[in-house]
Amino acid sequence: MRLHILGICGTFMGGVAALARELGLEVEGSDANVYPPMSTQLEALGIALQPGYRAEYLQATLQRRAPDRIVVGNALSRGNAAIEY
Repeated sequence: MRLHILGICGTFMGGVAALARELGLEVEGSDANVYPPMSTQLEALGIALQPGYRAEYLQATLQRRAPDRIVVGNALSRGNAAIEY
């Protein structure tokens, strides 16, 4: 299963991402603020990070399939392009 986490670099959501990865899920995520130490820890686990919140991160491309599930952090609200997608 492919999981995309919006707000992945927060303490709680980063922990959720790490647990999901350890359970064998394919995890990726995006956040407005991608910086160490959380970004370093997540990347060390093989979790891909994208800066900002963009609907295109949630769409399938020729290189990758769309996520099966999207987890939304509490820092996001209506009006955000990724949420509205």
